[in-house]
Amino acid sequence: MDFYPLSEMEIGDLTIVYKSIVYPQNAHKTPVILLSGILSSQEELTIEAKSLAQEFPVYTVDLPGLGGNFKQAKEVSLLENTDYAVILKKFFDYLGLETVYLVGQSSSASIAFTFASCFEECVKKLILSGITDQLRESVGFILGEAVGFLEKEEKEKFASSIVLNMMNFSKRKKVQKSRELKQSLYDSLRTCDDNGKQCYRANFLRLKNQRELPKAPQCEVLILAGEYDNFTTPFESFEVSKKCPNSTFVLIKEADHMVTQEKRDVVTRVYRRYLNDASLKRMKDVEYFRKKDFPLERIRMEPRWFLNDTGFLDYGEGNCIPINVVDINNFGCRIFTSSSDHKTFSRKSKFVLHIPKEDIKVEVFIFKHAVNGHLRGIFKHYTFNKVKEFESSIDKVAMRNSHAYGA
Repeated sequence: MDFYPLSEMEIGDLTIVYKSIVYPQNAHKTPVILLSGILSSQEELTIEAKSLAQEFPVYTVDLPGLGGNFKQAKEVSLLENTDYAVILKKFFDYLGLETVYLVGQSSSASIAFTFASCFEECVKKLILSGITDQLRESVGFILGEAVGFLEKEEKEKFASSIVLNMMNFSKRKKVQKSRELKQSLYDSLRTCDDNGKQCYRANFLRLKNQRELPKAPQCEVLILAGEYDNFTTPFESFEVSKKCPNSTFVLIKEADHMVTQEKRDVVTRVYRRYLNDASLKRMKDVEYFRKKDFPLERIRMEPRWFLNDTGFLDYGEGNCIPINVVDINNFGCRIFTSSSDHKTFSRKSKFVLHIPKEDIKVEVFIFKHAVNGHLRGIFKHYTFNKVKEFESSIDKVAMRNSHAYGA
């Protein structure tokens, strides 16, 4: 069994942890740099690296606070994407790397994008997965809730909230390796130490607060997305691709936001073909999209089932307002109320949605208000068993309703 030792490089008070897999016959070629994300590890990157190293020099990199590099937790809380770009440039200078193929996934995708924008001369090709210009407001709220659990030392709720929202739990039966990956991710999040806690907090808040990516790099860019990614949706990733003048976009079938771990063999095959200038069309488990070709009917991830049923929003201390639930799915709902009470709702308010006829009782965050009484809500999921029970109720609604809205 091959052994590739970890190395470290100090940049001021920060440390980069990396691994090099370079064979003599490929040492002269442009190197591939694999950046770990918040929820990936050196061990996982090494599997991809060993395959790519048959053709290219490969470096797997844990930037400060990412992968398993949690040493300088306090300093990591101050880092933004532009800071990471500068750190990465110093790392390349240290290794004497002038031009690279740069690969970023999830949280490191925006870092890689920023680097390629700031240091265009250094990147020959850029590969990104799980990227968005900025998180949807509803997703940002869920991340904020998760960070709140972490700060209150409610690590079980923190771990399950992240797993339930970064992975598409409702598609778990269709996603390869979903069960094993879910359990592994949950265990690592639940048992993180104080340094890990601070780094998770810093990274999730950086994701939550990201407002807009910088100008698009001019290099060749490949953006791939998991078919069922409901955290950074395929359409959101496609929109980033459209901003890049020399881009390619592909969808990996039967995968969600954790696509690089769920479909590693497929993803690595895509990497190799792309880096070798081979066509990505007609590949197994891969759907290729032209620049303006994303189907409108696939912009939304889940149908909303028409319900038109009565219920109420409970916001504590006996305060309830009557509502009509227009449509609903596993993730959220559209609500109408003629009560003027909704005008006083605060974004920090806690609500429980009750639909007595459907035996539904679930926490909800109201994230869109309209003056005419129409509201949009996203459900708060952080307990696996309760989510399964809730899904059963939604399945019953779906069976009775043929009319679905885009969610």
